[in-house]
Amino acid sequence: MNQSDRCRYNPSTQQWRYLAGLLGIAALAATAACTDSGGGSDDGADGGSGGEAVDAAALVEMVNESARLDKELARAEDRIIAECLAAQGFTVHDLRYMGQYEPHEVEALTDFRPTDEFLPEVDVAAEWGFGWWAETAEMFDSQETQDYYEATWAAEYEDEPVFDNSDFESLPSDEQRAWSVAYQGEEATAGLEYTGEAPEDDTSSDDGSLEFGDGAVESIPKPGGCQLEMIEALYGEPQQVAVDEEGDLFHWVWRPEMPLVDVDAIDTEYAARMVDAQPAFLTCTADRGYPGWEFNETGRLAMRDYSSLLYTGEIYEEEPIPGEDPPPADTNPPVPDLPEDVPADFEDKRAYEVEMAVAFAECGDESGYRETATATYDAVTAEQYAAIEVDMYAWQDEIRGFTTKAQELIAS
Repeated sequence: MNQSDRCRYNPSTQQWRYLAGLLGIAALAATAACTDSGGGSDDGADGGSGGEAVDAAALVEMVNESARLDKELARAEDRIIAECLAAQGFTVHDLRYMGQYEPHEVEALTDFRPTDEFLPEVDVAAEWGFGWWAETAEMFDSQETQDYYEATWAAEYEDEPVFDNSDFESLPSDEQRAWSVAYQGEEATAGLEYTGEAPEDDTSSDDGSLEFGDGAVESIPKPGGCQLEMIEALYGEPQQVAVDEEGDLFHWVWRPEMPLVDVDAIDTEYAARMVDAQPAFLTCTADRGYPGWEFNETGRLAMRDYSSLLYTGEIYEEEPIPGEDPPPADTNPPVPDLPEDVPADFEDKRAYEVEMAVAFAECGDESGYRETATATYDAVTAEQYAAIEVDMYAWQDEIRGFTTKAQELIAS
């Protein structure tokens, strides 16, 4: 699934929502081209190691142009589908699938950096700490937690599409289902109605796209209905592509895949360039009463482990799912032990968190670590986007070609 598929609430996204329900996944991570909404970056950036400067502003425009082209093609796809649906008498559409076309414009290639996990701004740290308290059982559903997320994360969602789907939602449920079947076929519609309970018998579709043997799903259902008619007319037969490296889970694709930056390469290079800046920061935090911290291989601190230790008394370990491979081993360096005088009362633990967050935030500023980390991560990210620049422009040309073809289909 490419970056634009994750951005747009479309049939491909619906398939992922269906898969997520089956696997018990609450949400899927978005990529930079989808979620970036701010964060400063110089027009030119170098890698901090004598690397050749890249034009970050031009790369931002490349990302935004890709989003615009994606949405333009999406409009054309939906017009083809709408004509097919109209021929069957469907004129009111589910806007969760059709009609959200505003591209998400970004101002920088990054708006989240590894330091965000342990270096809040000083004023934010003084009021909210690291935000660990908001994830505890005591506070998870509280108004204060809601206020915290609105104060610190609301900007991330300001550009989310807002649409009125009341016309479709006012239709009787059988008419809504009939529309879905006409739109994407019976199998995909039935898949979206999955309740999370395993079927009584092992079942599979005619094309083998859905099989329950040990309770696992091998593939998302193949698109059908008017969606499949559009796909075949515009792209040819959709293809099954492996989701995971093991090749035992598949989904369906039909558009050219948007090139993706190598996130692992960003983490590896960033961590390597930050090694010389780490001691000053760690010395500062140790002097402030928080010794024993080590950076992991991606240049991060295992803050979640420490927060779990503080609020629950033990480090959280992901439990294996029956029939699934065990979760990957934790490669983080051990976190420091809690102080002997760590408070037992929840509010006192929260006060300890706030004091620690302020100390870390101030050390990030005083040691220069925050500034160095920001510049380094932005530079490495820009380099990785530059590495896919040729492929991205070729992808854009492909998308333009399919948009032209779609317009010809509409006019015919």
